[in-house]
Amino acid sequence: MTKPTRLIIAGLGPGNPTLVTLSALLHAQESDMRLVPRSRKNEKGLAEKILIHHMPNAKLIPVLFPMTHDTHERDNLIRSQLEALRPEIERADKIFFPVIGDSMLYSTGAYLLEAMRGIIPDVDAEFVPGISAHSVAAACAKRFLAMSDEILTIIPGTASPAKILNALRHSDVIAIYKPSALKDLRKIVNEAGSFSTIYRVDHAGDPLNERISWGDEALNDSGEYMSVVILRR
Repeated sequence: MTKPTRLIIAGLGPGNPTLVTLSALLHAQESDMRLVPRSRKNEKGLAEKILIHHMPNAKLIPVLFPMTHDTHERDNLIRSQLEALRPEIERADKIFFPVIGDSMLYSTGAYLLEAMRGIIPDVDAEFVPGISAHSVAAACAKRFLAMSDEILTIIPGTASPAKILNALRHSDVIAIYKPSALKDLRKIVNEAGSFSTIYRVDHAGDPLNERISWGDEALNDSGEYMSVVILRR
């Protein structure tokens, strides 16, 4: 009886190659097929760049993940790309797919796994956790995230303003991912009440591009996709 194909979905951290776990690198090195996500066809993604840093001679196969809210369009495109790769996928014993941050939080790996199961129904999925952006952002700012019985809430900036406002009102510490997607951030934060500490970290962990903004300045729209806003009561 042949063993099912293994699909390794690994978090590579927020972007700094030194923050990749040893487990993720070992899986990448041991895999016989490596897929990498791209949001634009001819532009390397961050996960791809990290792998190239550690494995400059490895064969990496890009898979396009369109930046769209149309889930039908996204899933069809991913599925069609995997269908084109079907012969290689069926020959592979172990397929590696990296994602930025943690493999279990806002992970494109979920979309790939769903499409992969349409080709190999019994694919054996394994997950390698990575360092999340909010943890790195807090470390960069030298501020502990949550202590004792404090409630920490993680919010995507793509959520509705009403949901975000409700979460802000009922949490002690809040980490907002993709704050640039939320145009009324300052208004929502002001409506939620007072916070003792507010900061935004752009490109957390990247020594060349990292930037920390504090207080009211942190609520400005930086236009940065790789950004996290953290608020504490």
